[in-house]
Amino acid sequence: MLIADRLKARMEACELSQAALAREVGVSQQSIGRLVSGEAIGSRYLHKIAAALRTTPSYLTGETDDPESDTPDEALTADEREVLEYFRRLTSKDQAAARQIIRSLAAREPTVSATVHAPSRTFSTPNQAKGRAA
Repeated sequence: MLIADRLKARMEACELSQAALAREVGVSQQSIGRLVSGEAIGSRYLHKIAAALRTTPSYLTGETDDPESDTPDEALTADEREVLEYFRRLTSKDQAAARQIIRSLAAREPTVSATVHAPSRTFSTPNQAKGRAA
């Protein structure tokens, strides 16, 4: 049985609104609202909720009084968990390649033109190409 007061306290400690927690867990804001109000007493997403709130399901259900017992040193964000999930699906050779790519990306100075979202080269449209040929 989920304890609503503990859920609210962890949301405040993590500075997460109901909507933000819902997005991170992958449920509706209304689902989180029912848990916070005490209307609902459990969720099949309890482990995801606990991870997002950097605590354990045991704490949220009142089985322990320590919100950080048995939690990893650093809780992962939803994006980090997604990357880890994909990484674990790779072959060992591909994992080694992915680690090398990540090391290279982390070691260089961030620049706008060196990202995937902002390529450094430009492309001309067919109209621009005709104007140069004439």
